[in-house]
Amino acid sequence: MKILPARPVSRPIPTNIITGFLGAGKTTAILSLLARRPAGETWAVLVNEFGEVGIDGGLLGAAGGEQSGVFIREVPGGCMCCSSGLPLQVALNQLIARARPTRLLIEPTGLGHPREMLEMLGAAHYRQVLELQATLTLVDARNLRDSRYTEHDVFNQQLQVADRIVASKADLYGDDDLLRLENSLATAGLGDRPLVAVSAGALDPAWLMAPRRAPVDAGQTLRQESSPAVGVLQPLPISRELPACGYQRFDSAGEGLVSSGWLFDARFTFDHQRLDALLLGIEAMRLKAVFITDQGVVGFNCAGDVLTSMNLDEAADSRIEVIGSSREAWRGLEKKLLDCRVGPGPTPGV
Repeated sequence: MKILPARPVSRPIPTNIITGFLGAGKTTAILSLLARRPAGETWAVLVNEFGEVGIDGGLLGAAGGEQSGVFIREVPGGCMCCSSGLPLQVALNQLIARARPTRLLIEPTGLGHPREMLEMLGAAHYRQVLELQATLTLVDARNLRDSRYTEHDVFNQQLQVADRIVASKADLYGDDDLLRLENSLATAGLGDRPLVAVSAGALDPAWLMAPRRAPVDAGQTLRQESSPAVGVLQPLPISRELPACGYQRFDSAGEGLVSSGWLFDARFTFDHQRLDALLLGIEAMRLKAVFITDQGVVGFNCAGDVLTSMNLDEAADSRIEVIGSSREAWRGLEKKLLDCRVGPGPTPGV
């Protein structure tokens, strides 16, 4: 299929990629930026997720809707720059046409390849439409102790393309976590990148306005040895037509990791307190969810052993996505989730 270029705008739209590996705090950071955008400006966010069940669009909805000047578009089902490259460009063109934004933020999946995305956004047919500005890479310095991060090609590429590296969740660091990050960046030849430490995703909007650096070479990485080749994500089509039982599971795999996601009919209501206990006990590298509960619509966000929640205005359904190295970590989760239901709803197994 031929991709038609986005229609020219009066001036190119300042565009930033906000990247970072799983659990780095990208969604929290974007919410912080949206809350601090200049009065009268319209911002658009294009967000991609690794799994088939998009969650971030619901979480970002806490920033307000289109009436407040925030437009959000999701591209679920993989890395925007490869298997979902076509959906990315279609969604991007549609988002620009609808929002005509003052600024565009793009949040790739934590397993996305930002170098290829930057090349795509810098293609000739976008040069009169987009003005690529600083790429911000978020990294939780505590994860430098974990080879699943430091030996992963995507983790290292995210650092290599950064115009500014943001040490996120700094309030949770130990005494030597930030120093370990500084030393690792210097060893990888990335010591010249501005490095700032933040807590609660508090990014300075002024950081967005810096120009892009010149293209960088692949350089060294933070890992000690080259990692084995990883698989290519095979996205599955997702249908919003749920079966009669009222829920459906979707699985994906790629980049050496696996994910499982569930969609639940809006007629299901879940017990907030029981969900809290259940979700905190799941062993996964990443977990995000939006549930319709007995205490209203709630978004859940879990990285490591920290589970946070936020109240949301509305949701079309309930959904959850977990990512890790093995699905054994969440065996039996579907039944446990169904056991958290309260009130009326479709009858499982019907």
